Amino acid sequence: MKFRLVAIVLVLLIAAGLLAVGGDHLTLRLVGASALLAIGAAAIALPIGSLLAIILARLAIPGRWLAQGMLTLLLFQPLYLTCGAWRAAFGPQGWLQDQIGPAANPYLLDGWLGAIVLHGVAAIPWTFFFVRMQLATSAPELEEDALLNSSPASTLLNVTLRRAAPGVLIAALWIGVVAFGEMTVTSICNVRTYAEVLFTGITLGEAVEQTSLPVWPAVLITLLMTLVATSLAAQLTPAGATSMPTRLPTFPLGPVAKLVVATIAWLAVVVLFGLPIGAFVYKAGLIVDVTGGQVLRSWSAAKLAELVFASADKYSGLFQWTFALGAVSAAATLLISVSMAWFASRRRYGQTVIATIAGILFGVPGPIIALSLIWLLNRRQSPLLIHLYDRTILAPAIALVIISLPICLLLLWHIFRIDPGELDEAAQLEGFGPWRRLWRIGVMRRPAVLAATYLLAFALATSDVTASYLVTPPGVDTLSRTIFEMLHYGAEDNVASLCLINLAFSATLAVITIMLLRPAFRAAQS
Repeated sequence: MKFRLVAIVLVLLIAAGLLAVGGDHLTLRLVGASALLAIGAAAIALPIGSLLAIILARLAIPGRWLAQGMLTLLLFQPLYLTCGAWRAAFGPQGWLQDQIGPAANPYLLDGWLGAIVLHGVAAIPWTFFFVRMQLATSAPELEEDALLNSSPASTLLNVTLRRAAPGVLIAALWIGVVAFGEMTVTSICNVRTYAEVLFTGITLGEAVEQTSLPVWPAVLITLLMTLVATSLAAQLTPAGATSMPTRLPTFPLGPVAKLVVATIAWLAVVVLFGLPIGAFVYKAGLIVDVTGGQVLRSWSAAKLAELVFASADKYSGLFQWTFALGAVSAAATLLISVSMAWFASRRRYGQTVIATIAGILFGVPGPIIALSLIWLLNRRQSPLLIHLYDRTILAPAIALVIISLPICLLLLWHIFRIDPGELDEAAQLEGFGPWRRLWRIGVMRRPAVLAATYLLAFALATSDVTASYLVTPPGVDTLSRTIFEMLHYGAEDNVASLCLINLAFSATLAVITIMLLRPAFRAAQS
């Protein structure tokens, strides 16, 4: 862990030196802007997410399992929905501005303030997830022994926080990779970062070889993101088929302390989970009347219901293309991830292979994926490639597979490592080849896990904007693409109703996926 951290710091310094020596002013400014975005988001997400993970993992507050489930559901919430919801509440023409008027202008989630806050809020559930997983896999004996010899507060500070440190580092790496590779929030908030300018140049009609940014900094930044993501992926892959501890220590709390801690934790969870729903419900049901020069605002449940049903009918074509792209890319992702994770789990160097592949795919920024596909397929001298690029959904499907494959690979790697080696050895003695062993042991024994992986890939594919937006062919439009475009003009009632439908769809996928994966996680603890 320490060696990997030192290596990352050295590469960061080398990359910064190369950019400082050979980078032009625009590139340096955009890279600095992306770094500032990552630092600001980490300053928000790391303390809040880590605190929630420690409270819900180690303190016996009322309803902590429900709170953990609510935070886990937020992992499936697309970034553009998080952005739209918080801007509907605290952005331009949002709830806060409706209540206090121009006095809200300095605090609106727009520009740099909006980009940093929205990235930070979106990263809180992921920080909770990484730190919670780190605490779940830590040996409980150290904390239990410390509780016998010191106070709960001392144990939390001196033992638990140290055990959680790797999870915090992984969360920080995740935030950095997302901040450098994502342009969803920065595009909506009108903030210029490297990914946003690269994306904007292509949407304005620049050819791949004529982008306003030089090529070599893009390659350097991509390699840097790959290194960081590979380090992250290596931390998420287990070294062996070890099981998690079946019991976790719970720290005693007095009545007053328990009330205070529970109030803080539940307030944060309710805001994170409930605000998107409340903001979209408010916007979709809002009625504005102008009478005698005065603006009168009211809210109507009837308008909310009518608008939701009208949006479902009006945008039915979006759902068809969204489901088609999601189904195709999820099927390809499942096939590739099952094969790779299974065979890697049976090889000595499988962990390195899986971590490297997942890191490379995850580390490449979305606009770079799109640019690569444009360069590969958009070739006028080849009628076949032009047909595939302009007349089929091949390009966006490939982009979505690249986006969803890393997480699915890591998930199946964990699951397949639980299998006892005796089953595979017995199948070999019976004369089964590698593909038959994959089918009998890897596939037939875990239909629920494979279904969950398919739904996870489907959810990731249907929520992507960054990689697939630039390569979607004419005549094809998806839910995420349309909502992303509409959010540039504010979270009005029509986009709010569409976001509510998308939110319900994402939550349904999340609940089903978690329920399907629960038996596998319980088996890992047995």
